[in-house]
Amino acid sequence: MEAGNHSLGAILDDANLTRDRRASQQVYDLLRRAILSLQLVPNRPISEQDVANRLSVSRTPVREAFIRLSEEGLLTSYPQLATVIAPIRMEALLEAQFLREAIECATAERAARIIDEDGIIRLRAVLARHAAALEAERWPEFHLLDEETHRLICEVAGLRGLGRPVEQARGHLDRVRYLTLPEIDTSRRVVAQHTTVVEAICEHRPEDAREAMRVHVRDLLPRLEGLRERYPDFFEEKPQFARRATGR
Repeated sequence: MEAGNHSLGAILDDANLTRDRRASQQVYDLLRRAILSLQLVPNRPISEQDVANRLSVSRTPVREAFIRLSEEGLLTSYPQLATVIAPIRMEALLEAQFLREAIECATAERAARIIDEDGIIRLRAVLARHAAALEAERWPEFHLLDEETHRLICEVAGLRGLGRPVEQARGHLDRVRYLTLPEIDTSRRVVAQHTTVVEAICEHRPEDAREAMRVHVRDLLPRLEGLRERYPDFFEEKPQFARRATGR
């Protein structure tokens, strides 16, 4: 994968904020999506004023979005120096993995116990769309359908509210996942694993659904060290300017 490192203008200049949603939420969504997809790469500086200017909004909603992203560990602020896109930290990855496995395995098991016919139709439909995105190599759509599958499993399990903490946990893992795209073998394995999970749920096999989900969410773990060696700048704990400042 070649990280985008897009200019902020290329990401934000064509964005149109609407009046039917809070500006801070829309700014947060735009920036979070760009960070997770590595359009904004780790350790890159980003300023509230620049974002506000490009979106034609005041700094208040931008500041609110920055605070939320910082709380998620996606931005790092160095007082009187800069705010930067946070590096990918191994500790955050392992914590996110632990949380995701605990929630999603239990959710898959519960979904298999209580799924109804409507849930079966919806799960199989999103699985078919995911497979189609793979075959067409539509990678942004492929990733969004990956997320949709997991959200839908929470919904089918009657635990829609868990989708948010799972999504936040996935955020740290998603940046690593984007480093593996577009690897055809990896992407095919994801769809195959989703198929195993979905069929176990739809066939009311809760123990199989739990195990299939466990296998799926652990798939990335053996590759973390190799990816850190391949993309060391993304995993670096501090940008160079911060280290120099610390030593003054």
